[in-house]
Amino acid sequence: MNSEKLRNWLQLVGMAAVVASLVFVGLQIKQSDEIALVELLDNAAIRNLELSTLRADHADIWQKACLGDELNSSEKVIASSIYFAYISNNWNAWVRTKTTGYGLSEPDYLTDTVAANMHRYPGLKMITLSYRDWRTNISELDTTYTLIYQEAILSRLAELEELELNPEYDVMWCGHQ
Repeated sequence: MNSEKLRNWLQLVGMAAVVASLVFVGLQIKQSDEIALVELLDNAAIRNLELSTLRADHADIWQKACLGDELNSSEKVIASSIYFAYISNNWNAWVRTKTTGYGLSEPDYLTDTVAANMHRYPGLKMITLSYRDWRTNISELDTTYTLIYQEAILSRLAELEELELNPEYDVMWCGHQ
């Protein structure tokens, strides 16, 4: 075999090796994406279970809070903790979906459910407004995404207030997504 044939053959083998490595990298990326999606689903399920457990463990307080019934100081702490878990869970899912495209729901669905809960349960709306007031002047915690998220909720809330003048929903659904 002369040197030109050998060189051509080695170049062909080299190109085949490059193509094979690119295929391998592509398969690894696909597998990594699938693993990330499974982890996302697992983490979301865990957070949702924790939130459901928190609501169930304090159902009487949560229901009173959602309805806007009077709460004593200890009950307010519990209700605000449940609310914070609820809104944090929703916010994290919204930001993840908005920034990465990975999520179990569309961003609008997530903000719409918060708006629906605020509209249908007056106590939840009071807690939300109280939390928003408390956050006033804590600008370093607010991001562009925070403002977009809040605006989406308030916009949908305004629409719901026009559509459902007297919403009456079973309090067992308060805080669900």
